[in-house]
Amino acid sequence: MTNGIMYIISLIIVLLCTDLIYGQVSTQEELDDIARNLRIEVHVVDNLQFNGRKHLFRIMFENKGSHSLSGLNWKIFFYSFFIIEEEHVLSLDGNSILPGGYILNESKLRIDHAKGSLYSLTPVEDFLEIKPNTTREIRFFGSNWAISTSDIPPNWYITVDGLSPRVFESTSGDFVGNFDEPNQWKRTKSDLYNPYTPLDRFEKYKDMRKTPKKKIAIPTPKSVIHYDASETLDMRGDVNIVHNGFTNEASYLANKTTFKPVNSIVTGKINIHLSANGTMTALEGYTLEIDPPSKTISITAKTNNGIFYGVQTLLSILADGYKIPKLLIEDEPRYEFRGMHIDIARNFRPKSTLLKLLDAMATYKLNKLHLHATDDEGWRLEIKDLPELTEIGSKRCHSSSENDCLIPQLGSGPDNSTSGSGYLSIQDYQEILKYAKDRHIEVIPEVDMPGHARAAIKAMESRYKRLMQNNQKEDAEKFRLFDPSDSSVYLSVQYFGDNALSPCIESTFNFVDKVVTEIKAMHESVGTPLKIFHFGGDEVAKNAWSNSASCRKLGFNSTKRNEIRTSLKKMFAQRVANITHKHGLNLLGWEDGFSEGNGKPFDRALFPNADVYSNAWDNVWEWGEARRAYNFANAGFKIVMSHATHLYFDHPYEPDPEERGLYWAPRFTDTFKTFGFMPDKLYENIDVSRMGAKLNRSKICGENDVNCPSLQVPENIIGMQGHLWSETVLTESNFYYMVFPRLLALAERAWHKGLWEDEISKNKRDQKMNDDWGDFTEILGDRELKRLDEMGIEYRISPPGARVSGNIAIVNGEYKSSLLEYSNDSGKTWKIVPRKWNLTDKFDVLLRTKQH
Repeated sequence: MTNGIMYIISLIIVLLCTDLIYGQVSTQEELDDIARNLRIEVHVVDNLQFNGRKHLFRIMFENKGSHSLSGLNWKIFFYSFFIIEEEHVLSLDGNSILPGGYILNESKLRIDHAKGSLYSLTPVEDFLEIKPNTTREIRFFGSNWAISTSDIPPNWYITVDGLSPRVFESTSGDFVGNFDEPNQWKRTKSDLYNPYTPLDRFEKYKDMRKTPKKKIAIPTPKSVIHYDASETLDMRGDVNIVHNGFTNEASYLANKTTFKPVNSIVTGKINIHLSANGTMTALEGYTLEIDPPSKTISITAKTNNGIFYGVQTLLSILADGYKIPKLLIEDEPRYEFRGMHIDIARNFRPKSTLLKLLDAMATYKLNKLHLHATDDEGWRLEIKDLPELTEIGSKRCHSSSENDCLIPQLGSGPDNSTSGSGYLSIQDYQEILKYAKDRHIEVIPEVDMPGHARAAIKAMESRYKRLMQNNQKEDAEKFRLFDPSDSSVYLSVQYFGDNALSPCIESTFNFVDKVVTEIKAMHESVGTPLKIFHFGGDEVAKNAWSNSASCRKLGFNSTKRNEIRTSLKKMFAQRVANITHKHGLNLLGWEDGFSEGNGKPFDRALFPNADVYSNAWDNVWEWGEARRAYNFANAGFKIVMSHATHLYFDHPYEPDPEERGLYWAPRFTDTFKTFGFMPDKLYENIDVSRMGAKLNRSKICGENDVNCPSLQVPENIIGMQGHLWSETVLTESNFYYMVFPRLLALAERAWHKGLWEDEISKNKRDQKMNDDWGDFTEILGDRELKRLDEMGIEYRISPPGARVSGNIAIVNGEYKSSLLEYSNDSGKTWKIVPRKWNLTDKFDVLLRTKQH
């Protein structure tokens, strides 16, 4: 009897232990099955209940596999652009995330913030397993709002200690629920935006110019002196390029055509003359003359740049066909700085994509590639002798120590196979520089600091630890960016508390000098001297360096933390300016990197560089900082108009949940809005608030324009630039979609000042601008999109508009040349929309735009 009882007790213990062992995920096979078969759906339930202060998520788990999600030894990692359960995890001063996470009592899961956009869900005691063929719902709040599918990044993943992490297959595709109701797509109760309906688009397109005038080229030439379509020159057969020393430009033209470069005129053949004209005043100006009777085309300019732009205009004309008209053009650019900014730090884009971008930039006469190569989430440029910058700083993977990589961000997943990882080798960068040089494009590298420097800090800390283990203390400390004396607690805009490198330790400036030296050497090695170094300077967290003993030793002892930050930012900018000046470089930074506060810049005299440039980006009208552009220009800074409301291409094209992009400045920026930007009249661009409420100049500028200073030194506005930040740009298709065709509208405004821009009457100006837009879209749809096709560049085409009146439907599109098609069988087959569409029966119909 006793032995029987003991046997039963032993059996119970064994069973309990077995349950303990097998009641949790314990093998890679189980984990893989769970990752494949645990279906996850994310639904944004509501933004409006708390009027935009927070939004409610509903997460649905459906287990279609053969293994339970059970036990307490796993974590699910996910991403959010906003703080999860802010009222429970954010400190009262807003400067830190509290330790310990927050337990969702109903679901028995703890939410923890890792860094930046990365969060985790961990089971706690009494967690109820998710068995096969069952579902589970959990709910939690995020701060602010989520109103689009790209607000919820993909590639959620699961980890178990000792096993390889796995991405949930369901989250690598379409896993975000529909946004069907206003409380899902509106941010606050005052948000006036709704997704466009077909009727909205119809109304938007209906006033397009009925008989557009076809433009010669994009961007529009400054002056067409003579045009005669009745006289044409047939470009078939032998065509010779008499280059007169412009060999690079002749080779470029030859590579784009069947024309042949020669040293002298070939009698009886068509000759294209590339010739210097030293009397021209515009450095990038040119004259293009097509003279059919003499079988001659002449391109003259003062510089190689001007010849190149004349070649581009000729290629644009040739794109219409082999018979080209008698023509005389005199042209020059509006601005010397015509730029495109690309962020390859948040999500990486390889050399091949950047080369295609350079091709497009050259085609449309843009001449500055601003390469945002570093940020918190990645360091993307190889630097000689500092291998950790790319061996660690360019890679993301699941890591508790970050000794080998950075932790995942922005949907990159637990390994380095996605766009979250990658870098340009020295050879890659040199090839890009050569390619850009041949196309008369200057590459401006940006190393963002002192904020946005987390990737560099982590990489250099790994270097420090490696060298310290080898007893190389002096070398270890030489480039260290972490200040062990700094116990400051802060939180950046992107929710990092460790992304501000220290301006109070000398090793920081050793690092800056080293990076500048090596980047300069890369440029010089391929004959493209570095002229401008971009140091970033933006978005330093307000509490950074507030408790640094190293900074106190330098005399920064104020109890007002914002004063400390401003003073240290100024010191940092000065030190970087001195370093770049030593290397013979000019300095460029985001406007907040030079900001004293209250809309005013630091004293220009503090910086020894011949020119100091600033990207003026913050013009959310109701925030009151648009004044910086003119204040900085008046103070002697060279200003690149970079305004977020019109020139940030990471914003959606439409106020639709399906449109990718962030929307912190305007709700959307379409090609038309970029086309209509008036850089010479900044305050005339005032239109709507972030929530869509109409604004006027008097409301924003105040009485006597007190909030809108005038521009007193117009020559310091030296250009404009488009921008693609890449937080939501996860694929090459995403990249092209966001940049094109907006880049063409940017090129139009940067090169050519519309005649309508000087019209005083707003009504007349709008009408003339709309007519010009009609001409622009005519050539865009009829010719330029085909040229993008030839370059292998994808682009966005706007959906059609439609209006139904009685039994008659009318469908229109943004481009007259586009095909408009419909399907009444859920997209299985498509037919061209009839010119007059009689709807005799009611049926659901899908519409689409299709480019020829």
